Amino acid sequence: MAPRAGSKLLHTVSCGAWLATVCMAAALCCRPAAAQDASSTIPPSAVIGVQEAMLSPDYWIGRAHAVDDVLMTPAQIAARNRLTSVHDQALVDLESLPTTLTREQIQGWVKSAASPLNAPLVDMHGDPLTAQTLAAIQANVGMQQIPASEPARYGMAVRRAQLRTYPTTVRAFASKESVDFESFEGGTLFPGDPVVIAKASVDGKWLLVVSYQGPAWVATTDIAEGSAQAVFGYAQKSPARVITGDEVRTVFTPEAPEVSELQLDMGTRLPLAKVPPDQPVNGQGPYESWALELPVRGNDGALSFKPALLQKMRDSAPDYLPLSRANIIRQAFKFLGERYGWGHAYNARDCSGFTSDVYRSMGVLMPPNANAQGKSPAFAHRLFTAADSHAARIDAIMHADVGDLIVVPGHVLMLLGQVDGQPYVIQDVPFVIYRNPQGGVHWTKVNEVSVTPLLPLLADGKQSYVDAMTSLVHVTASSTPADK
Repeated sequence: MAPRAGSKLLHTVSCGAWLATVCMAAALCCRPAAAQDASSTIPPSAVIGVQEAMLSPDYWIGRAHAVDDVLMTPAQIAARNRLTSVHDQALVDLESLPTTLTREQIQGWVKSAASPLNAPLVDMHGDPLTAQTLAAIQANVGMQQIPASEPARYGMAVRRAQLRTYPTTVRAFASKESVDFESFEGGTLFPGDPVVIAKASVDGKWLLVVSYQGPAWVATTDIAEGSAQAVFGYAQKSPARVITGDEVRTVFTPEAPEVSELQLDMGTRLPLAKVPPDQPVNGQGPYESWALELPVRGNDGALSFKPALLQKMRDSAPDYLPLSRANIIRQAFKFLGERYGWGHAYNARDCSGFTSDVYRSMGVLMPPNANAQGKSPAFAHRLFTAADSHAARIDAIMHADVGDLIVVPGHVLMLLGQVDGQPYVIQDVPFVIYRNPQGGVHWTKVNEVSVTPLLPLLADGKQSYVDAMTSLVHVTASSTPADK
């Protein structure tokens, strides 16, 4: 299985500064005539420039060129993934970590995982978190209880597991108005994701782990501990199934509740279990389902594996999908209308989680942090600074390809194509903000994966997305030494 893409800063910076001010806006004077006409009337949805036909993947596939061309072969993707894992500092190569962990190393991971506790924080009702609450959270870290050195331990996520910046279930927010962006949210592990276990919290309910996304805290019950061989060897097992739907679930089974209705997200690769075709699996015949081999946690916390059934009618494939323009569009649209989930919260995903999961279904490894996606050294990208003119930026976008990523500080969008000279994107976004025909700012909370025009939008209420763009990423091409 391709390793889970991630960031050492996790999702705590994965749209943060951008979302804290304004998510999108527009200046009509910056747009070509066709774009002005498209947004001159505000529709009932309050999302300008979008017609019902545009909400179908077939609309965009029909407008794209060479839609079924394979843009990168599996061998090319594997080679680029190796380059990414080695050179992208936003990713952690777990197998290269030392087998003995030092106090200094673990303390560094604790600090790297943490978000500030000195800033004013409130609960979801807007009531301030007390100093006593914050002190108890900090004390549960157990910074003074780390030995001078200890052997590295290895584990695996047994379910979709939320990562936290602190070992606590307390939910914290910067303000009552920002309850969609939880301050202690740190990302998500998927079933089968490997981790290095660094330490336990004082109460034993949490583990500080290092995944490909970097260090974070995860509930102890979500991790099963095993040998390095068992943990890292799981991803190499074949044959397997790759989840190609937005999410699917294993079948319900009272005989094995630990693998019953388990959520499996797009791009997750799971090996097939070796089971007799004429014998029931957890009380059900397997001939109309795929028998997956899933990790489970024993009462002693030990890792083992158990078969679970995934109906053959569910959206999965025997391998990663071919990387083509048609598949990029199809996979992206499977999330259309899904609620925005900061750091993969709400059983969903955020802007960079959306783009990384789409490409993960085609085997492409990329960090889910938006800013890291914009500068990952393995990808061909064009970086923009204040020296780049508006005209040069427009020209770059007009020559971009389907699936290219447009990165602004803290946010990432995926290019779909053009309509009457205006580029359109699909993005996982909380708000659409633009100037209405009278010149006033119109703010629409969409809070979902949405299709929108690009040129009418502003990144911070003042500057257009185009002028705020820091990077244009061509995901289907590798970088060259000149690019770096």
